Amino acid sequence: MTNAQGKRTSIFKRDLGQRHWLVRYGCATFFVVLALLLNSIPPAQSLPFLFFFAAVALSASVCGFGPALLATGLSAIAADYFFLGIEFSFSHSLSDLLRVSFFLLVALLISSTARQKSKAEKLAEQSRAKLAAIIESSDDSILTKTLDGTITTWNKGAERLYGYKAEEIVGKNVAQLAPPEKQGEMTAIMEKLRRGERIDHYETVRVTKDGSRIDISLSVSPLFEDGKIFGASSIARDITAKKLNEEALRRAEKLAAAGRLSATIAHELNNPLEAIINLIYLVRSSQGLDEKARRRLDLADQELARVAHMTRQTLGFYRDSSSATRLDVTKIMDEVLALYMRKFESKGIGVQKQYCDPMAVTAFAGEIRQVFSNLVANAIDAMTDSGCVTIKIANSREWKNANLPGVRVTVADSGSGISPATKPRLFEPFYTTKRDVGTGLGLWLSKEIVEKHGGSISVRSSIQPGRTGTAFSVFLPIGPPAKTQTQAA
Repeated sequence: MTNAQGKRTSIFKRDLGQRHWLVRYGCATFFVVLALLLNSIPPAQSLPFLFFFAAVALSASVCGFGPALLATGLSAIAADYFFLGIEFSFSHSLSDLLRVSFFLLVALLISSTARQKSKAEKLAEQSRAKLAAIIESSDDSILTKTLDGTITTWNKGAERLYGYKAEEIVGKNVAQLAPPEKQGEMTAIMEKLRRGERIDHYETVRVTKDGSRIDISLSVSPLFEDGKIFGASSIARDITAKKLNEEALRRAEKLAAAGRLSATIAHELNNPLEAIINLIYLVRSSQGLDEKARRRLDLADQELARVAHMTRQTLGFYRDSSSATRLDVTKIMDEVLALYMRKFESKGIGVQKQYCDPMAVTAFAGEIRQVFSNLVANAIDAMTDSGCVTIKIANSREWKNANLPGVRVTVADSGSGISPATKPRLFEPFYTTKRDVGTGLGLWLSKEIVEKHGGSISVRSSIQPGRTGTAFSVFLPIGPPAKTQTQAA
């Protein structure tokens, strides 16, 4: 019997066994009548119980235990009446009684055995159905293959992971899922399986239907039948996002270490800078200097003051006060723009500032610097050469939050813009469009900082030719006035 025929028989037995009792008992009666007709054939009359045994066994297997008992009783009556040779008397010989008794015992044994077999088959079928449901609903990719690599089963998880539907991939070789440099790995796995060796869990790379490469966590287990290996099952899980997150975390740690080092260097530079500035002041106070020397000392003093200002700003990014203070937002933005002025000049980018005397806000200065720095750096990266960055700062209100008063800061660039597909993921952690130079943490951290201060951040962008650009808008509530040291104490 083929698998399809066996499956149809199994479904027929299950469906008939679950029918109404009249149907089941009617089928058992039909089997007995059919056995009676077959026993009417002359060659079968010498073995009158043979077809009745078959009727009882069939009733037990298909209709259940109760209908099998009915078939047993009807068969005994039919055999007694039609085939034992005493048609007009209720008395029987001892041999006839023994034959009927033997029939009843064997029929009951057949019914009991068939019932146990039917229950075992039902339990096995339920187990297979549950296992198939678990495999089909699993988020992991689960497939089976023969020892030559031909795929035999394919679940929904595999369809989601690799992009192939079952009808597209079943019957194909599993090597189709591996990139060219991993073909040797597939061959080695199949060789190990043929030798009966265990395949340890490992991480590797596979290729999807559209040609994309994905990192997966893979485990391969052999499949046995009658003690022999006839194939293998593979369970795979997509770990591409995990790999990207780990790499982003490593880059973020490097940046954090660089930030700590920069703060240390800035701190160490402060002392010699102050000494040099003092020495220049003393030299300038000397009466023997001519006008040309004084001008050169003035220039040196200005450059040293600029270096000292940069070190203080660097320390301002790394250090922060333990409590929020009243801040002038325009002053913070000017300090950030001063840090990036060299980049603006080297790329030929203009800066347009539109400040409207905003109110002070209560915030952590270092964190607000970090937000502004991220937005300005992104605006610079969005433009290749030339262009303009516009900074707008003005008093505003958050209409979505009970008309809350505050300050709105807008950083707009004339860069290439952000595609609609990318825009929804901008504030996700570790998501970046800068590939090797980005960590994917800047905008996510900026959003966390702004929301921590009770504000909001939004973005608008256009990629239409002639109208490209992106604008980030940050709203910071005014917040309660900062406490003085005496009030805090």
